[in-house]
Amino acid sequence: MVRTEDPVRIVVPGAQALALARDCTLEVDGHRWSEANVAAARAVLAAEGGCVLLDALRRRLDRSIPSAGWAVLALPARLEDEQLQRAAAGVLAALGTPFFSISEAGRLWIGEESTMAKDEASFGGTGAQALHIDAPNVEAVPEYTCLLVLRPDPAGGGASLLGDLRAAFAATGEADRAMLRQPVFFEGRAVGLHGVGAPRMPFPVLDEDEQGQLRWVRWAGKMTADQRNAVRLPVLDRFAAALADTAVAVALGRGQLLILDQRRIAHGRTALGPQDGWADGSRRWLVQAKITCDADAPLNPASAGAGRYCDA
Repeated sequence: MVRTEDPVRIVVPGAQALALARDCTLEVDGHRWSEANVAAARAVLAAEGGCVLLDALRRRLDRSIPSAGWAVLALPARLEDEQLQRAAAGVLAALGTPFFSISEAGRLWIGEESTMAKDEASFGGTGAQALHIDAPNVEAVPEYTCLLVLRPDPAGGGASLLGDLRAAFAATGEADRAMLRQPVFFEGRAVGLHGVGAPRMPFPVLDEDEQGQLRWVRWAGKMTADQRNAVRLPVLDRFAAALADTAVAVALGRGQLLILDQRRIAHGRTALGPQDGWADGSRRWLVQAKITCDADAPLNPASAGAGRYCDA
């Protein structure tokens, strides 16, 4: 049974959120948030009071802390939808440059109101979604993925599921690890994507560097239903079970931003509640953006989690 967790939410002060929404736009340059927006956001984060937010975020995402890897931030729910998206993008600039990998009319934040017309398990669908990382089948897996709630499910479902990939790896036997290191696995397709490099299929689930250190757990629960993986289904099922044993469910409200370190955390969701009777414009609305790290980010993970704006 999945454990429900009520995490400590990092509150973004109203004045700071308003400053981010005021000084930033949603303009993109290609598939990335524009350099002017990134600079404006980092100026706000460097201003008085920014250290508190950065330090709280660092404690949740610092890669030297084994139990960290995800954070929930609470932006003022009273802000308008576009203001929330501007402010949330500004917070993400602490880690790197926000971008989209799937183009939806060139919008930084992708996603529409949930609908029963979509495949149940898809982004924007209404059914449960298995634990996964975004884009496991490309050369440059996004370092972070982020979900912003503009409207929670009025039927009370759709909690976010979080699974600890490193804990699942630790619980996996060496024989299974050896199989999962083989570049023989498939997941979906990887066409028309931005900012993630070329497709990589087949790929290893356990992707290690030259020194044998684990870089990525290239995982998506739907791999267990992909016929291309049929002969290796037992090992995938065992890893899926190990990951499920780590899962927690987190309910998110309007204006709450979930940031996930994809090197450590897989995500999914529980099914939405009954959708009959809810009018269009009232159903769950979740939007997503990704982050590519850059050297100037105050919380760049390559800097061991040090927040350079907080040294004074």
